Amino acid sequence: MRVEFDTTVLWGAFHNPTGACFKLLALAAQRAPVLDGFITDAIGAEFWWRATQQGVKGPGRPVPRTYTKQELAPFLDAFEVLIEPANLARTSMGRSLGQNASLVGLPLGEFLHVVTGVDRDALLSAATLAFPITFESMDLADLHVICGALQNRADAICSSDGRLLGYDPIGEVRVLRPGQLAAQLGLIESGSAVPRRAHQA
Repeated sequence: MRVEFDTTVLWGAFHNPTGACFKLLALAAQRAPVLDGFITDAIGAEFWWRATQQGVKGPGRPVPRTYTKQELAPFLDAFEVLIEPANLARTSMGRSLGQNASLVGLPLGEFLHVVTGVDRDALLSAATLAFPITFESMDLADLHVICGALQNRADAICSSDGRLLGYDPIGEVRVLRPGQLAAQLGLIESGSAVPRRAHQA
């Protein structure tokens, strides 16, 4: 299974080294055939920006904080095979609309087809992708995650983001919570897959 991890999974693993997110990243870092996991350049950039500039909330920490390179180093070293810039999957959609700004107003499915080239019928047939994309209706961070998954032929997106989970399915791409995916792969007991939002800024 080819799976794209978003920043909620990265931060979930960072804050809880015994949880489902960490176990998923650890399995993906082994390059095990059962889980072909990846993150994109845009997701990697978002993780670094939140870590070093915007700040991130954590368990028991209501105020966002930033991290030094030294604090991040053990985590980055553990998952170097996934996070090393040379190993990041590429996406044409960054954290701004850029050259795609003229597409605002199109149904989300049509927007995704134009940007990614993925099968138009599959995207337009999804009820969750039928609404017009506007600056108010769509989180740009969700857009680059979805485009990255489609362009890199993911079978699923793994996320704890409630908005992103609400788009499931995206054409043929599923959007799964970390607990769901970890239970499916036998990394945790199915009863442990308790839905909850990951801590983010």
